[in-house]
Order: sequence, then C-alpha cells, then structure tokens
Amino acid sequence: MTAPETLKLIQKWLTDNKKTQAWLAGQLNMSAALLSQVMNGNRKLQTKYIIAISEITEIPLEQLLGTNANDNHQPQIALRGRLSNDYAKKQIDQLLLDVQHCVDLEETIHAK
Repeated sequence: MTAPETLKLIQKWLTDNKKTQAWLAGQLNMSAALLSQVMNGNRKLQTKYIIAISEITEIPLEQLLGTNANDNHQPQIALRGRLSNDYAKKQIDQLLLDVQHCVDLEETIHAK
C-alpha cells in the first residue's frame, strides 16, 4: 500500500488548493474510483502516478516519498529456499514489482 504520509500530503494539497480527487484523477488520466481506492489505502499508487502527482502538485518527489535526496544507502535483499505455495509466489512477485518501482523512482529523482 502507499504510505499514509504520502496520502496525507496529497489530500492536504487537494484541500489547500480546493481541488477534488476527481480533478486529480482527471489530471492523471486515472478513473476517479481507482484514485479513491488509492486514497483510502486499498490500492497501491504506481510509480508513474507518484511522479505525475509530484509534477502536478509541485510537491518534491523526496517529500512525497518521505526520503532524503542525499540518502545513498541501498537496501540489500537475499532470498533463500524455495516458494512452497501460490501465496508466497504472489508475495515475491509483489516484492519484485515494488523493487522495480523503487528503481524507477530513484532514476527519476536523480535525473532532475
């Protein structure tokens, strides 16, 4: 799920700027229902949408992500053993997707 702090920042920006979730969904070319699920914490916000929200709202990516631009520590993950059921396989697939999103965000942050 998307970090609650990120969702609070987005909601605060919407409130402060008198914009609705439907307006933001339109700017993102996303359905209002999907954005509502994201804002309620039921769905994860994809990397491309986090980047787009940063551009639309002018909230720095670092602030949206709750990271420090100067933080160069890289997480290290080592997987051992084998997957014994479908649930574990889905969890690994989600982890791989999350890692890819992280890499995409890092590239975007450092490209600016």
